[in-house]
Amino acid sequence: MSPPKQIIILSGPSCVGKGSLLKALRRLYPQLPFADLTLCTTRQPRFKKDRNAWEVHGVDYFFMPRGWFVDLDTNRFLMAPIRSEIQAIDLDLLQDRLAHHDRILAEIHPGLAGRLADWIACQDRWTIDLKRIFLFPMSLEEIERLSQFRGLSPRQVVEEEMLSKLNRRAEDPPEKIEERARAAYDEILQSQSYPFRIVNPAGEDDLAAWSDPLAPEPRRVLDEFVKILLS
Repeated sequence: MSPPKQIIILSGPSCVGKGSLLKALRRLYPQLPFADLTLCTTRQPRFKKDRNAWEVHGVDYFFMPRGWFVDLDTNRFLMAPIRSEIQAIDLDLLQDRLAHHDRILAEIHPGLAGRLADWIACQDRWTIDLKRIFLFPMSLEEIERLSQFRGLSPRQVVEEEMLSKLNRRAEDPPEKIEERARAAYDEILQSQSYPFRIVNPAGEDDLAAWSDPLAPEPRRVLDEFVKILLS
């Protein structure tokens, strides 16, 4: 029997550093090759400051008008509302990736990750080792400590933290930044179904920390991530 394929679902609030982590993995661990799973989305492409270019259709996402999602074949596409947008996984594309690669890494919102996990549990074509990893901007203990210190609810603490990060990243319109910050706490609450959790205070707003050589915190996060992949 051939060895199992590996699918890694990486989730976390917007700007928590998922993309930065995967870029560091590709750059510093070439012996652990992986294929990306490109999702479909209704959102608009972003201008990425770290590469000084716009996101590319078919590479970063398949950018599609909202009306197209109504006509998608539900036997082929897994879909879910993500905040005010819609995202979808093309199962044909996923199976093509599995046919040609042993490791698939996917940045997926928790609302869609559950649907993918259900599909993996039901399909019988592949033997798949699924790992679900959630990135936190701070530990739950730190959220509680700051909540008591500042006299704020845990939701407000997380919203303030992510609002600062998203504003520093400055890749979304103001209304989208506020929407993503407001949603962050609810997304953290959905992490209970994730067996692996990593605290990553250096988000995508901190480009210097993720540059070579990695700062201590990104180095720790990358090492923890690699340990999970190899477990």
